[in-house]
Amino acid sequence: MIRVLIVDDDKLARKGFISIMPWSNHGMVVVGEAANGAKALEFMEQHEVDLMFVDLSMPVMSGMELLQVTRQRFPGLRSVILSFHEEFENVQTAYRMGVLDYISKVRLESEDDEQVLKRIQQQMTGVTAQEASGQPSAASQPAAEQNSRMQEEEGWSGLEQEWRANYWLYNESVFQRLCKQTAQAKVSFRRLEGLFMRVLSQLETDLGLPAELGADTADVRSAVEWMRDFRKRVYAQVAATTDFTNTTTSILKAVLFIREQASGTLHAEDVADHVHMSRSYFSQCFKRLTGSTFNDYLKQERIRSAERLLCETNQSIAWVAHAVGYNDSKYFSQLFYEQTRLLPSEFRAQFVGGKIDYN
Repeated sequence: MIRVLIVDDDKLARKGFISIMPWSNHGMVVVGEAANGAKALEFMEQHEVDLMFVDLSMPVMSGMELLQVTRQRFPGLRSVILSFHEEFENVQTAYRMGVLDYISKVRLESEDDEQVLKRIQQQMTGVTAQEASGQPSAASQPAAEQNSRMQEEEGWSGLEQEWRANYWLYNESVFQRLCKQTAQAKVSFRRLEGLFMRVLSQLETDLGLPAELGADTADVRSAVEWMRDFRKRVYAQVAATTDFTNTTTSILKAVLFIREQASGTLHAEDVADHVHMSRSYFSQCFKRLTGSTFNDYLKQERIRSAERLLCETNQSIAWVAHAVGYNDSKYFSQLFYEQTRLLPSEFRAQFVGGKIDYN
C-alpha cells in the first residue's frame, strides 16, 4: 500500500479530503495528517510515508519550504500539491521541485476523484504496471534508459498540468509553446485524448461552446491542431458576443481589447471599464485566469508584437519600440532581453525570414 500523509492547515479541508477520496481503490492508505510543514516533518521522522499531499499556503512552514526540506531529508518521498493557488509561477516551481501532480482545490469538485488518484497511482507504480503487462521491469533496464523514461514522464506531467491550468487559453506565448512541446512529446494519443477531454469538458461548461475532439482526430499532432482550431473558435465567439455576465468570456474579451490597444497608453482601469468590471475585481479575475498581472501581461503582449514586427519588417529598432508602445528604445531593448534573452537586433538576425504563428 502507498502510505499517504495529508498536510493542510485547514482542518475541515484536510478531513474532507481524507474522507471523500477513494484511497483503497488505488492501493493507498492515509497514515497521518498535519496542520503545517513543521508538524509534517515531525510525523515523518517517526513514520514511513511514501506520498505527501501538501497545501502551499500554511503557517510556520509553507508547502514550498516543506518540499525543499523533504527533497534533501526524504529523497524517496513523492509529493502532490493541493492548493487554491493556480499561478503559472507556482505550477512551474512545483514541477521543478519534482512533484507528481498539482491539484487545484477550486477545480477538484469538477474532477473525477477516481481519475485523480488513478493518475497519481500510475506515476507512483508505473514499474509494477509494466511488470503486470509482461514488459521488462525497471530493474532489468539500463540506468540510462530508466533515467530517460523518468525524464519523459516528468516532462509530460508538467505539460499535462499546464494544459489543465488553462493559462494557454489567454496567453498566446504559453499556448504556442505548449502546442510545440506536446506535439514533440513521447506520449500516446489515448493519453493525450484523455487529457484534452478533461480540459475541454471544463471549458464547455465555462464557455457554453461545444467542445469535443473531432472524429478525424487520430494521433497526437492532429489533436494538437484540433486544439489550435478550437482556440480560434473560442476567440471568434468571444469577439461576437455582447454578454459580460460570464467571467471567463469577459477576461477573454479583455485579452482581445489589450491586443488591439497595446501599442497605445493602456491602464487596467481602461480594460476593466471595457468589460464592465470594477478595477479591483478585474485585476483579481485577470490574475486568477491568466496567471499574470495586467502589467506583466501587457508587457508580454507588446514584446510578442515586437517579435512579429522584427521578423516581418526592416524598420529600425527605435521604430519597432515606438510601434509597440515604448518611446525609449533602450528601455524597450532591456524589456525585450528580459523576456526573450536576446536583444532585438539578435532576435531579428536569428529569426529573419522565419514565420511565427501568432493566431
